[in-house]
Amino acid sequence: MFKEKFAKNLRDIRKSRKLTQEQLAELVGVDFRYISLLENAKSFPSCDLIEKLVKALNINYSELFAFDEDLSREEIENRLGELIKFISDKNLKILYNIAKEI
Repeated sequence: MFKEKFAKNLRDIRKSRKLTQEQLAELVGVDFRYISLLENAKSFPSCDLIEKLVKALNINYSELFAFDEDLSREEIENRLGELIKFISDKNLKILYNIAKEI
């Protein structure tokens, strides 16, 4: 469900900026087919690419990750705790910097 919501946000934001998948791909340095995979929830970007997307789209991280899911604070903390166990040290530092911004 998370990937699907991220995919929809990315697609909606890109379209609101009147960018094609090709144009966004060029701005962030990936193949346009990868943007299609992201927007169709077939893949999920690395933290590095998330940073590039945020800059290219001129948005805040919170806009890209704005979901309507109604979770309690405790549920969110538990899910985050589980997720961070599986990411690299480099991506953990990037995630920390993202969290500080929002």
